[in-house]
Amino acid sequence: MKLNVSITAGKISQDIVVHVGDGSQTFKWLALTASHRLVSDGARKGRHLPLNAGRHSLPLRTRLLPKDVYTANCPFLHPEDIINSHLSDEDTVNVDLYMPLEFDDFGAPILSKWAFIAFQHHEQHQEKREKKRQQVQTFAREAAEKAFLEKQAIEMPKIALMNKIMKKQVMDDRLIKQTMDGEWALIKDSGIIDNVVPDHSQHDDIKQFLTTNFIEITDLYKFYSAIKSGGGTHTLEYIELCKFVTETGILGEEDSSAVLKIFIDSHIRGIGGKGSNAKPSTHSQITQTEFIYKKITVPKKAIAKLRRTGQYASNKKAVMPTVPAALNAIYTDHLLPVLTRMPAGSKMRNSLASNEVLLLLHDKMDMLSKAFELYSKDDDESSRGDEEERNHNVPSNEGAITCKQFEQFASDSGLLGGDEVIRRFSVLNLGRKNSVATDKAAGGIKVGVTRKDVRQIFAASQHDLEVTDAERRAVSRNKNADHHQELMVFSEFLEGICRIGVLKYGSLHEDVESEQQEKLSHYECIKLAITATCAVVKE
Repeated sequence: MKLNVSITAGKISQDIVVHVGDGSQTFKWLALTASHRLVSDGARKGRHLPLNAGRHSLPLRTRLLPKDVYTANCPFLHPEDIINSHLSDEDTVNVDLYMPLEFDDFGAPILSKWAFIAFQHHEQHQEKREKKRQQVQTFAREAAEKAFLEKQAIEMPKIALMNKIMKKQVMDDRLIKQTMDGEWALIKDSGIIDNVVPDHSQHDDIKQFLTTNFIEITDLYKFYSAIKSGGGTHTLEYIELCKFVTETGILGEEDSSAVLKIFIDSHIRGIGGKGSNAKPSTHSQITQTEFIYKKITVPKKAIAKLRRTGQYASNKKAVMPTVPAALNAIYTDHLLPVLTRMPAGSKMRNSLASNEVLLLLHDKMDMLSKAFELYSKDDDESSRGDEEERNHNVPSNEGAITCKQFEQFASDSGLLGGDEVIRRFSVLNLGRKNSVATDKAAGGIKVGVTRKDVRQIFAASQHDLEVTDAERRAVSRNKNADHHQELMVFSEFLEGICRIGVLKYGSLHEDVESEQQEKLSHYECIKLAITATCAVVKE
């Protein structure tokens, strides 16, 4: 670490560079170093001669007492404060020196407040030194608050614009409750929940559980709905449900008949999905609403299994948990361990909604827009959103890309593949006990991001709010899509980039053989993914 030090001593001034190592020294040390350097440089220059005009010369034994240390942003740097707590590499700091030192009528030196704190060490001056320290801390806090408000005044309009663009992707609690109310109404109106949970006193607790964990549950649905390459990324097939319940360890492969019954019973007639009005079979599919309902039916099967294993009840006395209690147990024991290995859940949503990520997206908006338009077949400029979005080069939701186009983007940008070791996590139920294990693609094999990962992220990035007219038009114009969740609009594209970044780079510094893990933050992962995206577009 090095600092640019501007020294002033009377009419003499000089700029020097001081190397401070890791910056663990005090500002008093820095001031004394600057004083010594000024004297040393002046002594080497010798006497004032015509050729040396404008250059100072000082006797080698000169001792100049530091008077003040400050920067353009802070008028007082406490002598005992540490350099690296206030300054960064190549910052500029000013050091004023006494030349000459003035004395009062009694022959005592007249010291500045900085010099008084630095050089008056007698106990009788302790109170004055502490008072000045408190004044410095108050000033630093007020200066920081002022700087924050000034920065906020610049950044808040940018954040407000990005919040508007990403509104559907970063659902707040109000939107989650509103969406869950709609899903719950469909389940209640079907009447089938009364058959599964006859005790109506448990219904409110079940709904509260689903609302609290809505982001996690829907993310799991979206990730597992995209496992099969031939199926849609917005509906869950029987084989995908089997994968979900076995990988999470809720039920084992020996419980295939129970899984099939759950799949068949989860169908709610007429709410959507392929063949929603037909008799359900292993060839039909279930929607997100039906998946949420399945979360209620699974505990009924799991409870029976727990009873057999004696986890919740002995053979002599059966004390069975309620459905809400079983839901919480399944979520904690089986779903959370899987979610922690996914770029999913509330943690991912909060990262996406953070001001630093929104500002990063805003700063790269032009390049991200070009990348989206590059892979979008719809370049219709007749409807480009509102005036504010047009002025910021934000693509309209009239444009959209398919999962295949998103895979092509991931390949071109280098986000697909790679030599990263991505440790995917599953709980494999072996019929005896739950054991933690990594899957086939994760046992230290450098496989990077796979096409299945890209499909899952495409599905997970789909919003859960009401479909807009623009999205309906995009579906009607695209012969390869039958549903709006088979297309990705711009805000979903941005979320997809962020999720891929967290998946790809989240384990970049992870030692597979050791429990010691040094991971990049979500922000750092997202920044790397955005950099890779911008590289696709020629400036």
